Amino acid sequence: MNKFASYIRVSTNQQADSKLGIEAQQRINRNYINSINGELVKEAIEVETGTNKLRISIKNNLNLQTLLKKRPILRELIEFCKSENVTLVIKDLSRLGRNQLLISYLMQAGINFICADSPNDSPFILQIKAALAEEEARMISRRTIEALQSKKAKGEKLGTPKPENLEIGRKMQAQKKKKEAIENYIKITPVIKTLRAEKKSYLTIAEELNKFGLKTIEGKNFHAITIQRILKRDMEK
Repeated sequence: MNKFASYIRVSTNQQADSKLGIEAQQRINRNYINSINGELVKEAIEVETGTNKLRISIKNNLNLQTLLKKRPILRELIEFCKSENVTLVIKDLSRLGRNQLLISYLMQAGINFICADSPNDSPFILQIKAALAEEEARMISRRTIEALQSKKAKGEKLGTPKPENLEIGRKMQAQKKKKEAIENYIKITPVIKTLRAEKKSYLTIAEELNKFGLKTIEGKNFHAITIQRILKRDMEK
């Protein structure tokens, strides 16, 4: 019976606290191992970003200590897999990290790992996925930096807002959404009023609008509750 070690990674403490991301990865990894009658001998959970923000040159003497300096749990699990001839299982390649050097190192070092969501990927496909994941992480980082620079140039304060500011922001967002809804529905509100005057039910009106291919501002079908809300907003204008 082949032996496996399951690795689960989430990026934030909030994700860890919710357990949702962890449980989903556990389920997928264990389902794969069970599907091939394997044995789960070890499981490890780590809370850490998958990007490697350290500057690592291919001229350096690459090793696990260098590549996984901020991820001790994964490093220890890989060392365990290598010493015990155990295959590492991750949900998908991004759980190992968005780092092409790490993926290449593991392959060249003969450390066996399998992605539970695509166990038949060849080394070539894995290398392509790793390159794409790293480029995606780079683009996300660049967009974030550009957005922060733009905010700073406009004189906006950066950092975590105070709780009272968050509440103000939520209220402003709710008001904005309410205004947008009124503006988007302004053309169909007279039709709805006419149908209501004809004693048509909210459900019947919703079905009529759906029949003509009309959608809500979220791009969804109308329902009776949607019609009620439109009329309520119109009265509150």
